[in-house]
Amino acid sequence: MARTTSGSKDGAHFGPPGRGKDVASRAARGRACATPGCETVLSTYNASTTCWLHTASTYRHPLARG
Repeated sequence: MARTTSGSKDGAHFGPPGRGKDVASRAARGRACATPGCETVLSTYNASTTCWLHTASTYRHPLARG
């Protein structure tokens, strides 16, 4: 868990990030794409069950936030 300084006005954090890079929040290692015939091994940071090629595209306006 990240700590903040007691006198800091900007809320500076010390220590490792609280979430995102630890092993518990990532997908399993060595997963393959769920599409039949595709042998792509997915990254642990890719929470999807398919690779980039087989994931349906979504439209997002370039200036949209969030």
